[in-house]
Amino acid sequence: MADLEEYQMEEIDDDPILPDEVDPFEGSLRWNISISSLMLDDEGKHGMIPTYSYKSSSYKSSESCAQFPGHIKQEDIKIEDVVRQHVLCFLPAKSICRFKTVSKEWLKWIDSPFFSHKQTNHFKHVSGLFCQFPGESPSFISFNPVAYGVSSPTLRFLPESIDVRTSCNGLLGCQSRLGDNAYYICNPVTKEWRVVPKPTLYHGPETAIALAFEPDALKFGAHYELVCAVTLPDRAALLFEIYSSRTNSWRVCTAMCLELDDLPLNGDGFYIRGFVFWETQSGAVLGFNLKEEEYGILSLPPSSNPTGALTELWGELCYLLPHKEDDEWSIEVYGNMDMSLRRVIPLHSKVLGHLVYGQCRALAFVNDDTMIIALGTEVIAYHVRAHKMERVSDARTDGFVKYLPYVNSLAPVGPFMRDTALYP
Repeated sequence: MADLEEYQMEEIDDDPILPDEVDPFEGSLRWNISISSLMLDDEGKHGMIPTYSYKSSSYKSSESCAQFPGHIKQEDIKIEDVVRQHVLCFLPAKSICRFKTVSKEWLKWIDSPFFSHKQTNHFKHVSGLFCQFPGESPSFISFNPVAYGVSSPTLRFLPESIDVRTSCNGLLGCQSRLGDNAYYICNPVTKEWRVVPKPTLYHGPETAIALAFEPDALKFGAHYELVCAVTLPDRAALLFEIYSSRTNSWRVCTAMCLELDDLPLNGDGFYIRGFVFWETQSGAVLGFNLKEEEYGILSLPPSSNPTGALTELWGELCYLLPHKEDDEWSIEVYGNMDMSLRRVIPLHSKVLGHLVYGQCRALAFVNDDTMIIALGTEVIAYHVRAHKMERVSDARTDGFVKYLPYVNSLAPVGPFMRDTALYP
């Protein structure tokens, strides 16, 4: 538990959401990337070395405009080369695929492993939700269908019917419905996939999993881990078994959770900055430190219920809980190690319209400003600072539906299988 205590939400003026009248960028540290930083270094390696300075948002000067260094001639650099080398990696995967038709050079660059590595590290914007109703095929809800999308949202390129169980930085963790219930790791954009070897322990239906994948700009290999919280059938205990793509094998951790009063787990978990978190049915959070391979228990608010959701906000663990009073909905944001109330975000009835009379379920907080909630018969994106609502999709009301935030990334799976009939 000592390791979990270090994992505390930083206090930001006692408020995880900045007030409307505050410009979060005013007087902040601005990053100014110069053309020289995009060139080759002394060893002939590509580098992007940012230079930075402190400037107020009201500062305006012609000197702040980007200029070519004196030792570089402008005619030596073509704008299409700069765009291809240093701009494309900031775009979502669907938009990037359109640029494959520009030229053979662009196609070769986009299909290269080095570009996939750059795009995975530079584009981390949550682009939509993978959702699945029990017994049905998965589907994808895009926040912007023009920019974000996948070619096979039902994941039919996999060799058998699956359930989507976990998502992390562009990769999905799935499990087959039949046979030995094998685990799969896949990228729905590239249709790359890998079947995970059979684990050592027996993973029953109550096993909860989480995919841990954190791209590293300094490490070219894309390695990830599938963390499984396994309940032993013959003992009142819970063990952690981890699959590593680095070794393509499983390992059983020595840590054993015996605090069964705080279990069982309420579905699959998710990964944040070296920790995996699962919500339990008893109103607590089971946290697991991947580096130290130790666990700890956190308490949720006493009023927690199935309409709430654990989520990530500014890289920290938070809990969103809908609350209704006098026909007005609000979302209570809890954080810190004691899961204390950090902020109440009102959902103005004049914005929600007739949806204010429906049931509200929190799904996730994405991109540090947008709450995704299921309200009535619709899934909506509520922009906190602007107090604006966008309809994202119809919501299923005939049972529990899993919604997983997804990043439209080219993240590689590693040694993979590919359906050549679908993705030549």
